[in-house]
Amino acid sequence: MSKIYEALQKAEQNKTAAGSGSGGNGARKLDPEMQARLSDNLVVLGRPGSVEAEQFRFLRSRILRPQEGDPPKTVLITSSLPGEGKTFTACNLAVTIAQGLDEHVLLVDADLRNPMIHNIFGIKRSSRGLSTYLAHNEPLSGLLHKSLVEKLTVLPAGQEAENPAELLSSKRMHSFIGEVRDRYPDRLVILDSSPVTLAPETMSIANEVDAAFLVVLRGITSRHLAKATMERFRQEKMKGIIFNMDRNVTKARYYGYGYSYRMREAAK
Repeated sequence: MSKIYEALQKAEQNKTAAGSGSGGNGARKLDPEMQARLSDNLVVLGRPGSVEAEQFRFLRSRILRPQEGDPPKTVLITSSLPGEGKTFTACNLAVTIAQGLDEHVLLVDADLRNPMIHNIFGIKRSSRGLSTYLAHNEPLSGLLHKSLVEKLTVLPAGQEAENPAELLSSKRMHSFIGEVRDRYPDRLVILDSSPVTLAPETMSIANEVDAAFLVVLRGITSRHLAKATMERFRQEKMKGIIFNMDRNVTKARYYGYGYSYRMREAAK
């Protein structure tokens, strides 16, 4: 039994033991202060009846039940530039999928340059996370965090790395993605990465995952930049654009999903 398998199995056992305090939507009961802190960014928890939350459920169905082929087991969420909403999208998508009946989710903060996932989930910033696992061979079991949602496990970025491109392009990262994808038939892995135009390692991750989605800030990101970014991906990997701040959400489609929400500064 591999160390990655043991670590993920231990995380699931810990969450199962804590599951008696869960609410009907798969989330553990929160004190009012924590709920207020998180609801601005995790709209699917804070405002489950909102248009934004409904659009994430729409995206979930598109990913888990594609029109062609098998559903992906590893999904990359990225953007062309900072501030387009990739982290907000990755976190809310992870929660939405974990709230379903069947899938478990591992959310990985692979943005070692400007990590934000720990802020959104109220995880204290630590020097231990993905970077620690890649650079120092530290056991994964001590790096995983239980989340507010019963079937969602979070692997934060960890300490700032001087060589993020080398770490995320390494054989160890390749092995990590492959094993978490293959070990669990009911687990979806979502990775939040650095913006494509600023970080060469994002394309290394893109070559390893099953599917990639590009978050575009509607009305800000130019059509030329979005098109140029998409062309960097292998055609079979790039599955679609997610429009952030799309006011015309009723026209969402497979290659142009949209939601209307202005994320907080911490959720870039």
